[in-house]
Amino acid sequence: MKKIYKYLLILPAVLFFVQCQEVLEQDVYSSIEMNALYDSESAAEIGLTGCYNRFFNESAYSQLICYFQVSTDDIKQPSGWCFQLKDRTQLTANPSSGGGYNGSWAKMYEAVANVNLFLEKTAEIPDDKFSGNRKKEMLAEGHFLRGVTYYYLTMMWGDVPLVLELKTGGPEDNEIAKSTHQQVLEQVKADLTIAANDLPAVLENYADASETNLRKGRASKWAAKAYLARIAMYQGDLTTALALSEEVIASGLYPLAVKWRSIFDEPMNSSESIFEQQNDYSPGFFGSGLFGWFMGFDFEIADQVYDLFDTADELMVSQGKDIRWEFMYGDHPWSNNIAIRKHVPPRGYANGGIEQLNFVLIRATELYFNKYEILIEQDYESNKQAALDFLNTIRARAYDPDYENPFWDVPKGTTGIDALTLADVDTKEKMVQAIRDEKRREMIYEDGMRWFDLLRWDKEYAKQITNSATDNHLFLPIHEDELLRNDALEQNPAYQ
Repeated sequence: MKKIYKYLLILPAVLFFVQCQEVLEQDVYSSIEMNALYDSESAAEIGLTGCYNRFFNESAYSQLICYFQVSTDDIKQPSGWCFQLKDRTQLTANPSSGGGYNGSWAKMYEAVANVNLFLEKTAEIPDDKFSGNRKKEMLAEGHFLRGVTYYYLTMMWGDVPLVLELKTGGPEDNEIAKSTHQQVLEQVKADLTIAANDLPAVLENYADASETNLRKGRASKWAAKAYLARIAMYQGDLTTALALSEEVIASGLYPLAVKWRSIFDEPMNSSESIFEQQNDYSPGFFGSGLFGWFMGFDFEIADQVYDLFDTADELMVSQGKDIRWEFMYGDHPWSNNIAIRKHVPPRGYANGGIEQLNFVLIRATELYFNKYEILIEQDYESNKQAALDFLNTIRARAYDPDYENPFWDVPKGTTGIDALTLADVDTKEKMVQAIRDEKRREMIYEDGMRWFDLLRWDKEYAKQITNSATDNHLFLPIHEDELLRNDALEQNPAYQ
């Protein structure tokens, strides 16, 4: 039997494996057959949908955020899956649990391959096959997806290979050396800048355009700018971060939610959501199922989170003050551990509950935190009142007199928390700490926010909580299988 190397094409997901697959006694798809696939606007839309599907695959983004969360001080040392993430000196290129952290690498590169195929083939379709400006918009969506895929890859693995074109040759095509963390971030910014320039504020090409845009599940100009603002914060480019954050806020499209729980309660897609994974029920751990399952089953609330929310020394079932705590603290149906219900709907785990709840990747509140963190760093005296007013706006949402806890037999509503005064934050240092604490309370267990913030606020502390001996330990090792597939790929030096 002969062995040939090829990419496997599957419709409608348009699934392209980034690693070469050995397939016995099959013919390679010809370029003519590929071109026949991408021959119209509707065909390109199918390919674009496949790109979104690959990024949001349960083993791609949805699993990566588990890794980010476990690395933080918001989660106790796990006893099972992912336990080595809290002890990076024991982490190897073939860890004994968590699938070797290899599945997410492969799935994210499948997403990259999908996008590269989509960008190449869609660009070749004649312009007159598209309605209006749709071709330009679709290509911008592709760049957005490639940008965010590489963003999460480099934030988890650091130096990674940059693959910016479709690879259809033999195994030698798979020999691609790593680019540095900074080089990858520059490519991410380049892709997101194309998206920011070429995407509209909202998509208008669908018959149900209003409903589509309310779902927040597609790329937009403002989602691209929001990610660019986050990256600018990470890189210490505060001027750019402030300008982008204020621009997104000034768009007026993402007003802060009046009720905090509407951000995470069904049907989700709140007013302040900018980019949100749209999950639906499927057998197994699709969508948010993996995250919902382990947040409480193996990933437990860290002790300092109880202190952060000012809970009682002997917490029973309810704090009764802050909706952000009340909403997420609850019993787990099959574990003795306390569940983290921020990503579990009120109807619970039955009927696909944890598979159907959305993930919010980025929302307007983050941009406000960017803004006031920067303004206080620049000039505390001139900006302290505005920053205080913002913090109290966020804190005011802790009061929710109508909330009925579906998990515990406790009194209706939450009583709220005290507003801060200037006396509480009468120095720059106190205000900075208040902003950081409030951001942690507000955005706890969302995306990779806490981990990203620790990397820029206090890398030494991030190393301490993960038992990382060096900065390189803050990024994961590359699985040995990937090193065997790619002779040009070098291991993270922390794990050699």
